[in-house]
Amino acid sequence: MNIAVDIDDTLTNSFTYFQSYVAEFFGTSLQELTDKNISYSNLPASWQAEELAFCRKYYDRIVPKTPFKPDAAWGIAQLRQRGHRIIIITGRTTAFYTDPVATTQTELANGQIQYDQLICTLNKAQACQQEEITIFLDDLVKNCQAVAQVQVQPILFNSPENTQQSSQWPRVNDWHQAVGLIESMTD
Repeated sequence: MNIAVDIDDTLTNSFTYFQSYVAEFFGTSLQELTDKNISYSNLPASWQAEELAFCRKYYDRIVPKTPFKPDAAWGIAQLRQRGHRIIIITGRTTAFYTDPVATTQTELANGQIQYDQLICTLNKAQACQQEEITIFLDDLVKNCQAVAQVQVQPILFNSPENTQQSSQWPRVNDWHQAVGLIESMTD
């Protein structure tokens, strides 16, 4: 089976890691961001005009050092050992990165993530269709909605951004749960 996996807050702990950079760039305190549950992926509307400048200043430099979830490499390895093809689909483009593929390959190597293919695109639903994806793991509700519309089964990875959002899809907290759920879906 072809399984698509997002990176930020699915394989990694990006939300918390990026907060100090968001605080630095936007001139606010880390405590304020923590109190208001704000990071790179859910900037207030008044800050969004500067989002591209933020990305260009930090992403190439800091993304390869993003900490991975403790069980991410294990979970992906388990799925591959069970015969599944792993396609990493991440919303990274040259609008945000000098070289999104190279930066992402370095990051995945740092996290010891084994995968079969890497796709950098903002249109994850289209990528899922082209790669004949069966199951898609992501932390953003909007991405899960998009892939569900093209008959791909989403699994929502809980993250600080989405815990207050309602979702009709199964949720997981870690890669042990993700592997167990995928196996139950494929039996």
